[in-house]
Amino acid sequence: MYERDRERHLMPLNKLATVIAIGILTALLPRFVAAEVPKTTNTEVSLKDRLITGLRATRPEDIQYCERVANATRTGKLPPKIVDSTYFWATAKQTNYPLPAFAKALDLQCQKLGIRWQ
Repeated sequence: MYERDRERHLMPLNKLATVIAIGILTALLPRFVAAEVPKTTNTEVSLKDRLITGLRATRPEDIQYCERVANATRTGKLPPKIVDSTYFWATAKQTNYPLPAFAKALDLQCQKLGIRWQ
């Protein structure tokens, strides 16, 4: 009889010990598992790379067009605000291949504002 009473009292202690161990591991685990972030990250992407990637330019003439747009923006011939807004519009409208929509819309915007960049 004494042995049975002892087992009944030990069972809750075992469960309590398990709960405490899980709690401690849960509290400490994020400190050990957290990924280390590199101290120097270059998060800024050049306009040329963003245009080539976002507009899905693959043909050499498409890549050259994106380079011309980026250079015209860098030199001040094209306002960055117009290039950015046209880029975001085209990538939202044409998700498969947005470059033609971007080029047409940029030309229309430039004509409307009297900007000659090419």
